[in-house]
Amino acid sequence: MKNIQSDLNEQLLQQDFVPETEQLQLERCQIMAQNFVELENGIAILSDLKNNKSYIYSGKMADELNIFRNQNQLEIESIWEDELFTVLNADDVLHKHILELQFLQFIKTVPFNQRKDFSVISRLRLAQGKKSLIHKMFYFSDVHHKNIELALCLYHFDFLPSSDYTGMIINTTDGSIIQQTEVENSNFLSVREKEILNMIQLGKKSKEIADILFISINTVNRHRQNILEKMRVSNTTEACTLASKLRWI
Repeated sequence: MKNIQSDLNEQLLQQDFVPETEQLQLERCQIMAQNFVELENGIAILSDLKNNKSYIYSGKMADELNIFRNQNQLEIESIWEDELFTVLNADDVLHKHILELQFLQFIKTVPFNQRKDFSVISRLRLAQGKKSLIHKMFYFSDVHHKNIELALCLYHFDFLPSSDYTGMIINTTDGSIIQQTEVENSNFLSVREKEILNMIQLGKKSKEIADILFISINTVNRHRQNILEKMRVSNTTEACTLASKLRWI
């Protein structure tokens, strides 16, 4: 999970931010976060990507989860709500980060005046017990409409019965699903890459894989390298573990 989170962290924080700070936009998002918490008893995290800090607004749900204790408003020097992540299912947090990485790439292709119409929504299971949270996230761009300057994450309890992680990128204006985790992530690796990763998981070496697939060792090694680069991991053992968790193989 740290590899994916580190990659997302790098892409968010190392954007070419403009010198100006949109104070009005920050204030508007802070008001949205406060109103959500008051209405839903949930938790809102407004992350300032330019300054690597977050504003955390906690409703009664935080008391139930035993996090952010006695702090209705909190400012932290990070864009990650790690204290909340500790009470969530680790695999679901991994799915969430991958989806947010995809959302970051997608939202930059959307015209500025339409970006607010798109969001990420995920169902995240708690690490203990049978309850789940609904998470929604919105990105807000800078004054020149190039970079993502603010991220607003909203959490509240999920009351609909379900047993699995669910996550998708949605258009809130027309109800369309732009990208759904289980469907789209299954195509993250090519058929050949999955085939090779399956064989690696079974303990087969590059020479054996090449013979089975009637391809050269150089081709196998090229696929192996592509897998590592795509999944942002350092070795094939990590790739197999991650791909298994995500049900790609």
